[in-house]
Amino acid sequence: MVWPLYKGNKHWVPPLISDTIEILTPGKNPFWDHAERDLYLALRDNQVVGRIAAIISWKHNEQYNEKTGFFGFYESIEDNEVAKALYEAAEDWLRLRGMTHIRGPLSPNINEEIGFLAEGFDQDPFVMMTYTHHYYLELTKANGFKKIKDIYSYWASTTDGMPDKVKRVAEVVKKRYNITVRPIDLKNVFREAELLKQVHDEAWSENWGAVPFTDAEFEQVVKKLKPIAIPELVPMVELDGKIVAMGVAVPDANQVLRYANGRLFPFGFIKVLANQRKVDRIRILILGVLSKYRKFGLDALLYYEIYKTVEKHGFVGGEFSWILEDNYNIIRVIEGWGGKRTKTYRIFQKPIKPKTEDRKWDYLF
Repeated sequence: MVWPLYKGNKHWVPPLISDTIEILTPGKNPFWDHAERDLYLALRDNQVVGRIAAIISWKHNEQYNEKTGFFGFYESIEDNEVAKALYEAAEDWLRLRGMTHIRGPLSPNINEEIGFLAEGFDQDPFVMMTYTHHYYLELTKANGFKKIKDIYSYWASTTDGMPDKVKRVAEVVKKRYNITVRPIDLKNVFREAELLKQVHDEAWSENWGAVPFTDAEFEQVVKKLKPIAIPELVPMVELDGKIVAMGVAVPDANQVLRYANGRLFPFGFIKVLANQRKVDRIRILILGVLSKYRKFGLDALLYYEIYKTVEKHGFVGGEFSWILEDNYNIIRVIEGWGGKRTKTYRIFQKPIKPKTEDRKWDYLF
């Protein structure tokens, strides 16, 4: 039912159906080793008019001492009766399992696609970032949800040139410290992934809602990104032989995946290959620096290394995404580098109240 919802929208990029199935399937996605979900469709006159997933991450609740459930994978027509039915179905399921709040969208967790698009509807989404209808915001608020967090995306263009301050800081850092910057070794990618994960877990540990990847989850992310990775876009900073910072940027695969129309085979793969030269931008997923070294200027060094590779390969620019609205330190840094805010994604939350009435809808499980 998703394709008809976005018919005629030139910005929406059809998700790969196989990826969505893998993400939602226990046994294929290691996230479900410590989480559970139920899936609902809303029907009207035997036609699917909406969908939602109710999700519990036991790891999240243990880490934050909460009883918070999530909703995700939300899509629907512009109809509050449909939205109400979907949200009530998710709330009922979460209530029965002792949850006191519902938060989302997280599809299925903080490390994947999150938020409803709130600003930037006139732009294409980057790889692993979502695109949703504007009316989802009003439908969600109409059902008692309130904003809990906004997430930003920033765009930086190579046509503007590298800010002088970035180059100066990068050169000073290299001279002052015993630093080595090297690209990721894709021939030993899973050994390298262990080093990346160590930095990621520590660097992101204080971020709102952060839950560390399990080893299996991180390995799956690496498998997903490896086919499109350019080694120099994953710089690893070593200080005295230890990895202390790393960046992860990838070409924006969405620019070609749109031609697959959700299916790589039998013909989508051919269309993707035929259009791969159209990829002219990147997404910067991570700039991670161990807390002990955050005043060393390593973030500027990472951006400097990524920028050089972006220019070398002829990309026109890149998106920093996503950035928490109250992560003022990194926002100041990115804006100082010339980054311009282009998109906002919104996450909502509401308390789950006791059930007070019978539901009017039937659901398919």
